[in-house]
Amino acid sequence: MPSPSTRLYAQRLAEQLQPLPADMKGNDGRELGRYAFVTRTLRTLSTGGTVTGERAEDWRRVTTQLARLWQMANPARLTDFRMSVAGLELISREAETQEPAPADGPVGKGPHGGELVFPWHAMPGDWIAVPDGPAGPFEETSMALPDHQGIAQTLVILDQRHRYRPGGPPEAVALIDNGVRVERLDATAEHVRACEQWVEDREAWRTREQ
Repeated sequence: MPSPSTRLYAQRLAEQLQPLPADMKGNDGRELGRYAFVTRTLRTLSTGGTVTGERAEDWRRVTTQLARLWQMANPARLTDFRMSVAGLELISREAETQEPAPADGPVGKGPHGGELVFPWHAMPGDWIAVPDGPAGPFEETSMALPDHQGIAQTLVILDQRHRYRPGGPPEAVALIDNGVRVERLDATAEHVRACEQWVEDREAWRTREQ
């Protein structure tokens, strides 16, 4: 249940956010996307909704993008916009701390029998499977750059060194949509399984190369 006060925070920020200066509409549209993301997310938060599926994460992302916006503003020509957005960033940080901690945790089992969690709840060492994507030890997650409609996916990076792939990349990068959860598997069991698969794949590769 969202805190009523954070809905007011979102309304306040949406009202006080100045229009994006024309000087910041270049740069391949990066600031346009960030600005659209902030305004879109604040609208959702002000109605009690959530974009990512967890309001505290929404606020963390708003805070991050507000920081990027004022950092990208020219300090000589855009002083008013820069200082205003920097102030809004501080308010956003405060709102994040007032969101109730999620009470549900895992929300059921995935197709492999693991717990379904949001990517930002994963910890280094967790073995994560992305829906219709790669699996492996979790490394990090972040918000991808928003598009011009303010829609941003979640980026998840997984270690792939458990796989036998000569010349293959050591990491896999997956992009998932808002609200999608990843599956947290039994890391010990997956490591054992991965070692067995590594041996099988190595032998298969050697046979092909002969």
